[in-house]
Amino acid sequence: MRGALPGGTCLMHGHASSTQFDRRSQMIILGINAYHGDVSAVLLRNGELVAAVEEERFRRVKHWAGFPRESIRACLEIAGISAGEVDHFAVSRNPRANLLRKTFFALRNRPGFDLVRDRLKNRRRVLDLTGTIANTLGLDRERIAQRIHWVEHHPSHLASAFFVSPFDDAAVCAIDGFGDFVSTSLAVGRGPKLDVVNRVYFPHSLGLLYLALTQYLGFWKYGDEYKVMGLAPYGEPAYVRELRRLVHLKPDGGFELELPYFRHWSEGVSMTWDDGEPVIGQVYTSKLEELLGGPGRKPEEPLEPRHEAIAASLQEVFEEAAFHVLNGLYQKTRLPRLCLAGGCAMNSVFNGKIRERTPFKEIYVQPAAGDNGTALGAAFYVWHRKLGGPRR
Repeated sequence: MRGALPGGTCLMHGHASSTQFDRRSQMIILGINAYHGDVSAVLLRNGELVAAVEEERFRRVKHWAGFPRESIRACLEIAGISAGEVDHFAVSRNPRANLLRKTFFALRNRPGFDLVRDRLKNRRRVLDLTGTIANTLGLDRERIAQRIHWVEHHPSHLASAFFVSPFDDAAVCAIDGFGDFVSTSLAVGRGPKLDVVNRVYFPHSLGLLYLALTQYLGFWKYGDEYKVMGLAPYGEPAYVRELRRLVHLKPDGGFELELPYFRHWSEGVSMTWDDGEPVIGQVYTSKLEELLGGPGRKPEEPLEPRHEAIAASLQEVFEEAAFHVLNGLYQKTRLPRLCLAGGCAMNSVFNGKIRERTPFKEIYVQPAAGDNGTALGAAFYVWHRKLGGPRR
């Protein structure tokens, strides 16, 4: 297996030099996931993974969000190098990506002030990463600016799955909440190439569908979706008919949410990524409570058979939509191998059924499928797609 873990030009915006990889030299790439959940850092030396560290290990706060200072320091220490020896910085965000779509969405839907304010605040933090990295490492800001690459969130997910997989070619899929205005992306990977063939854009998202019902069932901590997946086998899927109203499957393998049941696209949902535990406000509207016959469960209230039934129904409806996406990807690529990443790829129940319910024969799921793995993907994306480094 390649690595140490079991497109087009639109995918990247970079200020860094486009100098190709010189096989006689040592090339150091530092990958960074910042101001998102599960912030992390990785270090590659000549295309080989040397270190991969999550900030939560130092902060002792699950899913810690902010800037991964300690992770970066740990990567440098593990590699035995100084900050000045880093040749390229790969950031798994591109705040300049999909600007026209974002502008059109804002003009058409006129989202609430809180939504716009929170997204602009996060965008400013990401854009200032050049200065933050320089201050953290004691390097000149201009030096960082010449060596930084902004890799979109979803291409980072895709790269984290394909470039460390054992496959020379494969269909590649990333499904999550959203990042850089994209919630689902489909691609073809061949050798050192990765070409996106389709995307689903915000506000439509299977990750947010699962999050909305996770909150309704009384699980409000960031990352609590696994509790709902674990709750599902205890119930009967008695609410499938109701929950199918929340998502519409499209002929091209895509999907759309029935937006009146959700708040994230209109009223605004607070999202906190500031040096601590991530916090996401309520995603669902009162219309969902009407659909399911009552208010959501409070965290202190006991779980009842009704809640187990809703969890079972959510898992079934999520699987229907996710398999619809994967089958659409197979129809586009006709490749028997699949690489999978994104937060929804952490749904192991879904993963275990892929070979039964799709034509894919060989499957590689990125172990760090969540946002922690985007630091890995951004680094490998720069290595292969920007520097022309070989796969190993």
